[in-house]
Amino acid sequence: LGISAYDIIRNANTRGYYPYVYIASGSYFLTGFVTVLLGWCRLNLVKKALSNIPKPFMPIKETDVPNSVFNLITDELKRVSMIAWTGEPKPEDVNLPGWGRPGSDYDGIHFKTSMINTFSLIEQNALKNLSLKRQPSMSVQRYIDLLIEHRVIDRGLGHAYVEGYERARFSEDEVSQEQYTQFMKLVFQLLRRLGYNGD
Repeated sequence: LGISAYDIIRNANTRGYYPYVYIASGSYFLTGFVTVLLGWCRLNLVKKALSNIPKPFMPIKETDVPNSVFNLITDELKRVSMIAWTGEPKPEDVNLPGWGRPGSDYDGIHFKTSMINTFSLIEQNALKNLSLKRQPSMSVQRYIDLLIEHRVIDRGLGHAYVEGYERARFSEDEVSQEQYTQFMKLVFQLLRRLGYNGD
């Protein structure tokens, strides 16, 4: 635009067509002014339109965006929601080491704590049904040996119980559900020998 204006004005000025010089200069100036004015107005309109859009607004209706863009947004939202749904841990998948699986029969049970608590149940039944009182200074191992000496339980059963109890009490490793189940079966047999008739 500048080169063409320069060429027209130079030729008109060289040949003495001074009125054409003024007409061409005025036309180019007016064209440039109107162009700048329209661009500036357009810029302000766009800024004003963007500022009027609420911040939480999302173009989710078909009338807000072109169909191709709307379909793309819809597909991506579906994909993201599916990822979020599959990524969310399900209760049956959450299994902290040493704890019962949520929703199972072991829900809310800490295996090591439950195993340790069985000794008080054994002591209560031995005292109630057999009058075998445990002295305060007597360890679990010694008390089980006392039951063995009185032939209330056999040696293998007693030692297996002590081994499981001490593993639960002193080991840093958590107990698995399978180990817990086997230990509780052992406790059940031991309590039967002590005359326990509960569930």
